Amino acid sequence: MLYDGATIHPQAPSYPQLGTWGCCAPADRCIITHMHTDPDGFVTRTAALAAGYTDNEFTRLAVRGDIRKIAAGIYYPTAKYDALSPTDVHRLRATAAARRLQGHAVSHTSAAVMHGLTMWNTDLSRVHLTAARATGGRRTRETHIHTGSLDELSLTSVGSTPVTSVARTVVDAARIVDLDHAVVLGDSALEKHPITAADLLSIVDQGSRLHNIAAARRAIARMNGLSESAGESLSRLRMAEHGMPEPVLQQRIPHLGFRVDFFWPALRIIGEFDGVSKYGGLAENLALEKEREDALRDEGYQVFRWVWKDLWNFAEVYMRFEKAKARIGAR
Repeated sequence: MLYDGATIHPQAPSYPQLGTWGCCAPADRCIITHMHTDPDGFVTRTAALAAGYTDNEFTRLAVRGDIRKIAAGIYYPTAKYDALSPTDVHRLRATAAARRLQGHAVSHTSAAVMHGLTMWNTDLSRVHLTAARATGGRRTRETHIHTGSLDELSLTSVGSTPVTSVARTVVDAARIVDLDHAVVLGDSALEKHPITAADLLSIVDQGSRLHNIAAARRAIARMNGLSESAGESLSRLRMAEHGMPEPVLQQRIPHLGFRVDFFWPALRIIGEFDGVSKYGGLAENLALEKEREDALRDEGYQVFRWVWKDLWNFAEVYMRFEKAKARIGAR
């Protein structure tokens, strides 16, 4: 099958005639084996009919659960679908929605998913799209259609799918989510893509009359591309809430060569956020980390740590910081 972005063309002998496969019974189940998916991984009713399969055969695949409906006329092999993460499922839904609604671009948190930005517990129940018009926005159980300007600088594509640019995506998303979620995805964008806070503020200035644009401006002021995980982003926000001095991020410690998450050089205090995957939980990795921490303490640094659950009781982390300060002062 050839796919040119708009039309699917059957090309012999890609699809054998019905009844000649000899691979399974009934014959319609073999459609999944032999029909090529399009570049987005979808199996479409249009492609099946063009390849010579009947509508009844295609319907039986859906009823039996061999293919999963993503949007009207757009399906995905169930075996592959079941292996997807919630984020990957949302990416499929967003791609299918943009294909069905010509003239719309994937935007907001859905565009953040398309760009591969780090998301933390973000609501992905609706696909967000933006249409380049002044009015006519609407929201359903599955989609949220926004309206607004979409110039060339605001648009890009992921594969064949129109998507708002990374910078525009961060600003738009920051207008519809809370500060925690906005900073997590914004930090990720600044880390992974060649954009700056100035780029984001320029978009904010251009959209000064947009709904909730002030929230986006506040979030941008807290973003930092040196945070390498959602946990580190949230930790910085909690530090600010508790009045802790702003740390240096990802500092390499002289003489030792260790890079630490949070560093207060004037105090010689180091803070480390231990995410679930940071050391893999393996005994040898934990032993290496203990050796690393011992070496830091031998050089006169105070080290304190916290994990995910501490982010919801950060007063305890704050007390660890204060105790580290007291130990430094007692010398």
